[in-house]
Amino acid sequence: MKTLLILLLLEFASTMYGQQRMTGSNAITLDQAIRLALDSNYSSRSAMNDLTIAQYTGTKANDNLLPTASGSGRYDYTHWLTDRGPFLDNNSHGLSYNIGAGINIYNGGFDAANIRAAGYNLDAAKYNVKWIRQQVAFNVVSAYINALRTKELVATNEKSLAESQAQLDRIKGLFSAGSVPIIQVYQQEAVVGQQQVQTIAARNNFLNAKTDLLFLLNIPPDSYNNYDVTLTGIDTSVVSLKSNETTFQPTPSLISSLLDQRQDFLAQRASILSSEAAIGLTRSALLPRFGANIGIGGAGSNPQIQSIKLFHSLTGGLNLTVPIYDAAQNRLQIEIQEVQLETSKIHLEQSEQQFRSDIAKAQNNLSSAQQTLTATESELRSAEESLRSASERLRLGAGIQLDVIIAETQALTARTDRVNAIYSYLFAARQLEYLLGKTNY
Repeated sequence: MKTLLILLLLEFASTMYGQQRMTGSNAITLDQAIRLALDSNYSSRSAMNDLTIAQYTGTKANDNLLPTASGSGRYDYTHWLTDRGPFLDNNSHGLSYNIGAGINIYNGGFDAANIRAAGYNLDAAKYNVKWIRQQVAFNVVSAYINALRTKELVATNEKSLAESQAQLDRIKGLFSAGSVPIIQVYQQEAVVGQQQVQTIAARNNFLNAKTDLLFLLNIPPDSYNNYDVTLTGIDTSVVSLKSNETTFQPTPSLISSLLDQRQDFLAQRASILSSEAAIGLTRSALLPRFGANIGIGGAGSNPQIQSIKLFHSLTGGLNLTVPIYDAAQNRLQIEIQEVQLETSKIHLEQSEQQFRSDIAKAQNNLSSAQQTLTATESELRSAEESLRSASERLRLGAGIQLDVIIAETQALTARTDRVNAIYSYLFAARQLEYLLGKTNY
């Protein structure tokens, strides 16, 4: 008896050590995972860079209205190869400078169109940053729920494996006592082997799910084993899930308002307005341009550099540029841009229709998850009772091993269905909240 107790303790310690190595010790809550992803996720960082570029582009477009100024200076040295006679020096030094300023009085509407396009691009970038944050948060929620689900399935498979192993030990004891034939031992050993394989697969699925989650958090792969997921802040009890059942039914008017408010659609509309303004940029090349310039300069030369006298001058002027013929390049470019603009509008319509479809599917998924959650209650209760009854009957000699094997398989299936039902419902509810814009990060 002592030997058996020691072996059980050693097996328990080994299992706990292996579980600790698999799940790690640094548990990250769902809220912590979302915050970490929003700060370090690749998509979030790229969106912020796009916003910064859009801000610089807007500043550049506005600054293009300011006058331009430039200055230059020059020194020249000339040595004549041909003798110029006794009265002329063969060497000459020259100095010159020029300072000028110019301004576009009318640039064919380019500057105004450029400012509008930059402004709409900035709006699109701002909306995109907000929407990317929602996407990142939902992707983390999805990956986190999947990691919790697969972790729970590991525990489910380990529980079934432990029950099957205990049943195998009892059958071996009965066989040693001559109460059952050897075939029942083989049958139960096969069940244990199958559940060992399923447990190994469940552990691998959990590790892969955790890897997907930690990738979204931009955590280095060499430290994946140091992290784990936790149910802290998440209530998966059936009572809690049912008390929070979503009765919210999106109406056509609500969906229409969401189409006008969601950041992804606002970003697309801003991009369309920017494309319209960009057509004005191309059209400006077909119009005259008018500008003014003013400058001051000076120049002088002398064989002796210290004796150079600069002659100063003040200049000013107006310039008019009228495009006459550009081989229709700009007009064709306008045609191309207009077609591209129409394509962008089609993509917006497609996105809106996809949104309506996603809402409908999310409602269907949530309804199905609610029904499945209810169905698995009786399935699990019946399977657990069947396994208990079959095991007890076999122990009393009133049952057969086949009934136990069938009951073990049904119990594992029911437990797996129950875990999947709980987390499918949790995900379906979060997905509908995400689509309806109920979360804001």
